[in-house]
Amino acid sequence: MKSLKDTVLRSLRMSPLLCLVACASIDVPPAPAVVPAEATRAKFEYAIEDTIPVTPTWWRQFDDQLMVSLVEKALAENRTLEAARANLGQADATLKRARLAKSYETGSIGDLALEKNSVSTAFDLNASGALSASWEIDVFGRVEALISSAEFSREAALESKRDIAVLIASQTAQAYVDLRGAQQRLEVAEESAELQDESLDLLRELADAGRSNDLDFNRAESLFLTTKASLPTFRASVETARTRLAALTGVPVGDLALDAPLLMETRPIPRHSGALSSGTPAELLRRRPDIREAEARISEQLALGEIERSRLFPVISFDASLNNILGTVGNVTDFDSFGFGIGPSLSWEGPDLRRVRADIEIADLETRESFALYEQTVLDALAEVESSLASYRRELERRDDLMGASEAAANALRLARLRFQEGIDDFLDVLDAQRTLLDTRDDIVQNDIAITTFAISAYRAFGGMWSDEELQNTRFPEASTAQASQNSNAGTSLESQPS
Repeated sequence: MKSLKDTVLRSLRMSPLLCLVACASIDVPPAPAVVPAEATRAKFEYAIEDTIPVTPTWWRQFDDQLMVSLVEKALAENRTLEAARANLGQADATLKRARLAKSYETGSIGDLALEKNSVSTAFDLNASGALSASWEIDVFGRVEALISSAEFSREAALESKRDIAVLIASQTAQAYVDLRGAQQRLEVAEESAELQDESLDLLRELADAGRSNDLDFNRAESLFLTTKASLPTFRASVETARTRLAALTGVPVGDLALDAPLLMETRPIPRHSGALSSGTPAELLRRRPDIREAEARISEQLALGEIERSRLFPVISFDASLNNILGTVGNVTDFDSFGFGIGPSLSWEGPDLRRVRADIEIADLETRESFALYEQTVLDALAEVESSLASYRRELERRDDLMGASEAAANALRLARLRFQEGIDDFLDVLDAQRTLLDTRDDIVQNDIAITTFAISAYRAFGGMWSDEELQNTRFPEASTAQASQNSNAGTSLESQPS
């Protein structure tokens, strides 16, 4: 069994100090090899194509400009993503604050009082003030661990923002697909209702001529009304999808005025063009932001554990103070009471360290939890990719059979009508053929929806956009420029972390 140090070096981006601390002071079993070496060189079982790299702007692969504009509007305006940006800003400010622990701290105090003695009629003006400064000598690594913890917390916030961006993009694309799918199914149902209404008119004419009966008419009317009853459901699905798009793109419900004419038109369901690349499991681990966030959380927990361990030792600081620099009695220019102090100081939570050791144990268990969550995140990611690719492939395989079934159902309806008109069969065969044709056409639309849905799910599983530069600069360069200016003023860069 490998040591924790080997595991951390293999899996995480950590400083050498933290790796040594973890190896020396935490008894955590090594994380199992979730992806063996041979697996990292292998392909996914259901991979469609492995020679083409995963594109960050994957929504452009569906050849639908309206879908592209909606996804990119969501990435620029979505409020959940805006909250993630604010959370990252908080992490940057916390990191900046933690780095100041390497510097000195200062303090000052002063007061001014007008006093009168009970035995005297004179008034005294008393003023006093003091200045102090302190600098912690980081003998036992507490400050370094504090900074490392803030750095990894900031990295986790960055990866969380990336993961939310991938989720928002996929949700917006899926809502658009749901909209087009509901429109397509509504169109199929409307055409079927129109066809069935024509059949009812035919039966009325035949009944007038004495060639039909009430049974045929009631059967046809039942099928027509059943189909007609499905229309409000599909219309509700259309409105639900539009409402979802409004929320995702950061506008009030019903305020999609610019896109309303295009959204209300019935258009084809977007189809993925070209090969669907998956890469290898090893590339997936480097690309998915939720995996990289889990890695950062482990590193953060190790750093927090080191902070707790530093409490076993005293805090050594160098202090300086100027006392009573304004001290007077009746004369504000009298500095006879002036004093100063300079020298090292020591503070320690001992000798009773039971509470400290309890906190260390808590930190160790939280680190174990982080390792377990990381492993589960990796396993879930691999399963998600395989599931999406398998479903995508299976829906593609169904396509030809469904198209053949629809063509056969159309021919069956045509023949059933002819045979009924010739008096060979009754109208029940026509109704059955109509129902079959409606089902097969609806199945084709649902297959189109499923193919695109699983393609979107696959890109979500691949990690989507995984570079912060791609996320910022490609989609909304104005926001990137403003953020860069803000980072420059703050003395830290949001884009400085490794991808």
